Amino acid sequence: MNVVQKYGGNCLDSMSKIRTAAKFTAANWKSGDGLVIVTSAMGQTAVELVNVAKDAGETISRQALDSLLSTGAQKVAAILAIALEDAGVPAVSLTEGLFTNTKDEYNQEFRQLNTLQLEQYLAEGKVVVVSGFQGLEQYADISDLGRGGSDATAVAIAAQLGWDCEIYTDSEGLYTTDPALYPKARKIAKVTHEEMMELSFLGRSLLEARSVEIAKKYDVNLFVGKAFENDKNRGTYIMNNDTMYLQDTPITGISIAENCTIFSLSNMDNDGVLVAKLFQVLADLNINVDMISKQFTADGKCTVAFSCTDKQAEALDKALAENEALQGIAVVHQPNLVMLSLVGVGMASATGVASKVFSVLATENIPYYQITTSEISISLTVKLEDKVKALIALSEAFGL
Repeated sequence: MNVVQKYGGNCLDSMSKIRTAAKFTAANWKSGDGLVIVTSAMGQTAVELVNVAKDAGETISRQALDSLLSTGAQKVAAILAIALEDAGVPAVSLTEGLFTNTKDEYNQEFRQLNTLQLEQYLAEGKVVVVSGFQGLEQYADISDLGRGGSDATAVAIAAQLGWDCEIYTDSEGLYTTDPALYPKARKIAKVTHEEMMELSFLGRSLLEARSVEIAKKYDVNLFVGKAFENDKNRGTYIMNNDTMYLQDTPITGISIAENCTIFSLSNMDNDGVLVAKLFQVLADLNINVDMISKQFTADGKCTVAFSCTDKQAEALDKALAENEALQGIAVVHQPNLVMLSLVGVGMASATGVASKVFSVLATENIPYYQITTSEISISLTVKLEDKVKALIALSEAFGL
């Protein structure tokens, strides 16, 4: 068995759970097995460290905060390595040196994975415990720093080694939608990389989107399941299309993204100049917009609409007001919306999916707003108060 395993922060948030992980590994690991374990920080450690940084000073550099946040996972990695040794498993912790900055031909910095030391430890027959948050991520705002970094670390190592990757959480796997909102949601046995990327990018997910992107690019088979369970049939496998079974329904799952704002900018010249300036403003603010649409008017003008998060909307309002080139444009936005995204590879060959979606919402008298589609997804926004009603109606209609 050669595998990279990643444990979520809730799986190792106490000494009792760390000892359980060590004993579980000792019971399943055999000499000759290749095993790398990637750790996250305990529980709410990342939030606590961010608060400590804020107490220390108002100006916090990205480098200093990244360095501080990385200590949470480093602590767990070292403790788990000690617990493994105590359980009879030869282990070593590796807390730095995996990722290095270098330059490409355009003199831009990028990160390079160096597993020479890790592979040397593996060759010596040791289980290597790696601290997550190794700097693969680029984060837009301080409150999200650290989220998903360990997932990306684990998948990147698996890609480099050519191994599978197992992500362990406190959930039994991935569900067709949020079971807290729709209790009849089914656990998904298998899902493609493409579907998982859509579900992750378009809403909250057990897997961070960047990690799925790496897995797809380098053909890493993923497994998501509950920690300390030997029965892999109870989790979810994520793999490329050529290893998948045929879907019996066009929709695999529905993702949910709250705090969504739709911007509508009208009275824009239809020569493309102002549209380019608008999206440069968005790029400068690191806003990756969803659901873009453009409509022409008879007077040679156009209206551009797109969605972003409510928090991004605050910064965007200010930037638009300060941009001289965009003065005179009518700006209207509708906040506090929820984006529901129906995702499934079966949608690429199925007909009537959109018709069914709109019929269901019409029957339930649920208004919907901005709509966007891809080959395997349909996304639309509804009012916050209609979120649960719409989710249940669509889940029932598609047998999720």
